[in-house]
This record gives sequence, structure tokens and C-alpha cells, in this order.
Amino acid sequence: MDNLLLKSFIKDKHIGAIFPSSKIVVKKIIEKIDFQNAKIIIEYGPGKGVITKKLLDNMHDDATLFVFEKNECFINDLLQIKDKRLIIINDGAENAKLVLKNSYKTESVDYIISTIPFTFLDRRMKRQIIYRTYTLLNKKGRFITYQYSWLIFNLINRKFKKVNWKFVLLNIPPAIIFEGIK
Repeated sequence: MDNLLLKSFIKDKHIGAIFPSSKIVVKKIIEKIDFQNAKIIIEYGPGKGVITKKLLDNMHDDATLFVFEKNECFINDLLQIKDKRLIIINDGAENAKLVLKNSYKTESVDYIISTIPFTFLDRRMKRQIIYRTYTLLNKKGRFITYQYSWLIFNLINRKFKKVNWKFVLLNIPPAIIFEGIK
């Protein structure tokens, strides 16, 4: 068990798991991304950077990855990743659209990957994040998240034209990957 994840899980109500994402979950998420055409990717709640590193491994040299993380311990881990394509932002997913527009002159993105625990958020915050995520994605954009319950499915389904989902049993706990297609 990862001590940093355990300590963060106990201290921070926004941490959704004690264990990092399994290799299978990461692989299933990465498979959903067309890296040939992905120029701007966002990751909400990258934690220690398990998915972040795989995204960077597959991205083109001219692509950009914005990660939104609130937890200072995780930000310190992310700062150890030396890659000019990675931009670490100490803020929450609910502010991504505003931060990208005001600070980076970016109004739309190709993919948004999320591991934030929607289960722990109040209904208003969940709706706000899903709505802002939808409006931040370009016309072919995709929102990919994995969760441990179905609670977020209806919100994604209401906003996106199509939602694919897949169970991943080889994760602790088992996960559901949701893909909202604009």
C-alpha cells in the first residue's frame, strides 16, 4: 500500500482511493485516446501521476497536458515529472474552463480525463463540473472518467450525446470507466 495515498486519503476528503489506478484501468483509459490528433488534454485529479505519465508517454511533442490538482503532496510528486508538455495547476476541476481561458488563452480541448471522486461531491458541484467539462471540450471532444459507482452516469448521460461504459474488475476496488462523447 502506498503511504502517501493512505495519508492523503485520511486527511483529504477529495481523495477517492487508497490504491493507485491499476495498470488495466490506465490501459483502458489510454486506449480511448486518439493521440495522433490530440493536441490538448486535461486531467482532473492526477494524484501521484500514474495516468499522467502514460498520457505523456503517448502524446506528441507539440501536445499539451494540463493537470488540475488541489492536494499539495500530490503536486510535489507531479513536479518531479520533468516534461515541458506538462502544466500543473493548483486548482479544482470546477475552475478548469476559467483558468484555461484566462491564463492560457485556451477555450477548447480534445480530451478530459478525470479520476476525481464524484461520489464525494455535492450534487451542485457534480453538475457544475460535468457542464463545464462539456463546454470546454471541442466538437469531437471526449470526457473519460473512472468511478467506483454508477452515481455519475446519469449526469454524463444527460449532457453528452453518447456514453460508453466498461467494468474493470482488476482494480482495487473494481471500477467503471465512463466515456462521454460530444
